[in-house]
Amino acid sequence: VSASMNSLPGVVLADVAKYLPQTSRAFFAAAMTASASSWQSCNWQRQLSASSRAIMTQNRELGNEKQCDVLDFMDVPKDCRGRLTDGEIGAVLVCMDAGNTLKLLKLTHCFAITGAGLEPLRGSSVLRQIDLSLVEQHESPVIKPRPAISATVVIPLLDGFIEGVSSLEHVQLPKKWRKKESKILNQFL
Repeated sequence: VSASMNSLPGVVLADVAKYLPQTSRAFFAAAMTASASSWQSCNWQRQLSASSRAIMTQNRELGNEKQCDVLDFMDVPKDCRGRLTDGEIGAVLVCMDAGNTLKLLKLTHCFAITGAGLEPLRGSSVLRQIDLSLVEQHESPVIKPRPAISATVVIPLLDGFIEGVSSLEHVQLPKKWRKKESKILNQFL
């Protein structure tokens, strides 16, 4: 982010952000705080910049609380979704305070993630549904090349939901996991 962009008042950036779809607004807020890779390197413990707080606060003030409890990457262009990284996904989750607000997560076409970016959801007591299938409804679950999402990364996080106080009701798994025998997945199921 250029120094000139960071020097703009948060209220100006928030006004610009109100024209963006919710997911893009969260990406904008994350970018105004730090690079995607730095979010993950500090274990998702970053404080939002004043500009990022203004952007996300305005989202709530615009009456978008209902939208904030659903995160579906369908409003991100399809060619971009396939290149999203765990750092970018995690940064968006932190900016949205997803561990305390998100009820439904759909990772549609997020083929490049391993699942490490879902860490900000650890300990969530509000998440009800998580769709890890990576495809749209009624779309073939066969993805080529095979997506990067890893059972060894994601299953421990899902285990944490089940062991703790959780409202998790539905998990849609990727076809890749359902086709391949996996000890960690079998233990989870």
